[in-house]
Amino acid sequence: MIIPNRFLGKVCIVTGAESGIGNATATRFAEEGAEVYGLGLDKAQGEAWQADQQSKGNKVLFLQVDVSNHDAVKKVIDQIAKSSTRIDVLVNNAAIFDYHKVEDLPEDVWDKVMAVNVKSIYLTSKYCIPHMRANGGSITNIASVHAFATMDSVPVYAASKGAVVALSRQMAIDYIQDGIRVNSVVVGGVNTAMSRKHAASVGKSLDELGFVQDPKVLGRTADPKEIAAGITYLASDDASFVVGSAFLIDGGLTANL
Repeated sequence: MIIPNRFLGKVCIVTGAESGIGNATATRFAEEGAEVYGLGLDKAQGEAWQADQQSKGNKVLFLQVDVSNHDAVKKVIDQIAKSSTRIDVLVNNAAIFDYHKVEDLPEDVWDKVMAVNVKSIYLTSKYCIPHMRANGGSITNIASVHAFATMDSVPVYAASKGAVVALSRQMAIDYIQDGIRVNSVVVGGVNTAMSRKHAASVGKSLDELGFVQDPKVLGRTADPKEIAAGITYLASDDASFVVGSAFLIDGGLTANL
């Protein structure tokens, strides 16, 4: 349920905003009154989202950027801070997937996944935090159930998402005295383009990957909007006492043996 004006006057940054969880999250922030900057690589998709949102009267801007590149991230955060004079919310959602066993995993692929999935959080946080101190803020980093329980042939993805949970917990300790709350969201199976692409690459459907096989779980993958609901909650004042959490949104996937 959309909560009108919950983020009125707030400036929110979402990475990986052109599709999937990031797109649903950026859209919800905009629908709830925020000024939203969506960061991502796919310019055509991002600008189509921007045009759609602006046609509805929402304050959004898509900025093409490689969030794993130091200079590019510094430049875009400086641009946002100069334009808006404040940053209240950062959602680090950008991620990529890989399917190899360790012995077959190319080193450059390992480095790329870790750069996009983990280094990007370090970079965006590094340059956003100084602009959050004056008013406090929220940083939410998107992790995965692969941080806790995983499957075959995803070593670098699992390692990266474990790192996201650990990094978020540590950052929460460092910045709570500045009024900046840091949390991670641990997602299960989500019906996104990345998940569908991964399933297709191994000749399976999302269901066949095991996300919804167990009768004790909800029996489906999540809609990205369901994940966005949790992310926007964590970013809101309703979550003022939620700090350093690994917030599970997985349809019961990790709740049973």
